Amino acid sequence: MKKVMFLCAALTLFSSQGLAGDVTVTISEKTVNEFIAAIGPIKGSGKKRGIKYTWKVKKAEIDFEPGSAQFIALVDLKAGPFKTSNTVKSKVIVTYDSESNKIKMKVEKAIYKIYIKILGKKIKVGEVDIAKYYKPKFEFNGPEPVQSVVEVATGKNKVRIIKVTTTNSQLTIEKDRIRTSVDLVYSGSDKP
Repeated sequence: MKKVMFLCAALTLFSSQGLAGDVTVTISEKTVNEFIAAIGPIKGSGKKRGIKYTWKVKKAEIDFEPGSAQFIALVDLKAGPFKTSNTVKSKVIVTYDSESNKIKMKVEKAIYKIYIKILGKKIKVGEVDIAKYYKPKFEFNGPEPVQSVVEVATGKNKVRIIKVTTTNSQLTIEKDRIRTSVDLVYSGSDKP
């Protein structure tokens, strides 16, 4: 009895969160950030105004909040005897392409401006677009069924062909996750 009540409460909570559609795919912030971590260290170097510098992304992640996604990277800089760490933030564009059934995430420009202080004066020695190092774009499969046509035997030498199509696709960005849903439409005909 307790299990049934828990299940009913969980289904009510799930429904009350505005979950729409017959099929839903949820992608957690955790898995996206584990993917980013697997990319490994991103670093580079340069020289400007006679000053050599190196930079390294110490930590990068995507933060999902209701209605938006943001890329955040902590970057360490070393220029001669100078060391500093700064945060770079950028918008992430999240889309669902129903034609290809792909959920896509693209980090917009994430410019890290490289400054050093000499005698109390801030000098710009370069800039790096951190976003260009996070390619290819992050993509996941969406909620479409694997089969678009199903053949079902309905009697001796009789086969019914069921076509499955989708409609009403929706993508929402929520706290710590992305949700994409579609409604399924079925149409049947006898196989000739």
